[in-house]
Amino acid sequence: MYFVFAFVAIAVVAGNLIATVAMLRSDFYSPLQRRLQLALVWLIPVVGAACCISFASLHKRPIPRPDKNFPGPDFFQLPGGEANGP
Repeated sequence: MYFVFAFVAIAVVAGNLIATVAMLRSDFYSPLQRRLQLALVWLIPVVGAACCISFASLHKRPIPRPDKNFPGPDFFQLPGGEANGP
């Protein structure tokens, strides 16, 4: 019985730490907003962490696209490339 409580406590603390790191790494929020969200994470552990992680994921910067497109199948001169069409 104690193992279940210990596992739940460790899972809640791990979730709060993940949410804390996500909030501290985010440059989208002002310092006051970060402090308020961190208070939300630690005062309402499960719901606050889930909300803050979802908000942080919404405001991530997009991954830049590569400059070149992937070459077509005829570029590599592989057998069967003619079956792919013009």
